[in-house]
Amino acid sequence: MPRTPLAIVSALFVAAGASTALGDNWTMTLTADNFFNAYFGTPTQTTSYVGGGGWPIASTFNPTNVPSTDTLYVQCHSDYGTAQGFLGTFTNTTTNVMVNTDLTNWQVFPAGAHLAALGYPFPSWPAFQTPTQAQVDAAINYATTNGLWITPSTFAPYNNTNGSPSWGPVAGISPSAQWIWHNANNSPNPLNGGFNHDEFLIFRYQGIVPAPAGLGVFGAAGLLAGRRRRR
Repeated sequence: MPRTPLAIVSALFVAAGASTALGDNWTMTLTADNFFNAYFGTPTQTTSYVGGGGWPIASTFNPTNVPSTDTLYVQCHSDYGTAQGFLGTFTNTTTNVMVNTDLTNWQVFPAGAHLAALGYPFPSWPAFQTPTQAQVDAAINYATTNGLWITPSTFAPYNNTNGSPSWGPVAGISPSAQWIWHNANNSPNPLNGGFNHDEFLIFRYQGIVPAPAGLGVFGAAGLLAGRRRRR
């Protein structure tokens, strides 16, 4: 029977390595009232920093070569003033998949409700204080380890078309994107009122799934090598 040359098997491995080494490219426009920082990472920690900003500016970032298995994290906190919320549109330009802030694709961890377990001596997170990346990592690891990611909250019809009196439409973000937050006190409207909703908050999007192509190539190469050994 004809044999598969070793050179072809080696080429398959090289091609597979090249395809998996290249990640996905993104375009994302987001804002938060008042502050945010965006990261990519594993289920338990961040591995790359995207950027930060806050209201009233919408920031656009274009991260490249992001591993297709990465989770997107957005850490948010407010000044406990008149309003608070997170709004954005995130497009994976490699897979042509777009996701907006909503209650379906996103989860939130209210780190401010677990400050004692995270080792902080104060009962509530200080207004205006931005967590460090190490503090964000500790919160992500704690939330994932203990199964504490939950569905965020919103107030209909507060999206990027019908914002609250504090927010008008934000350019670059889909009109259907929803303002989302966490509701710590069963408020009828967690986006208004100036309340500390167990901040700081970490939102995550896990809709990024591994591409099977590279695994398929490795599997095929292994099968060919196995057949050569049996013959």
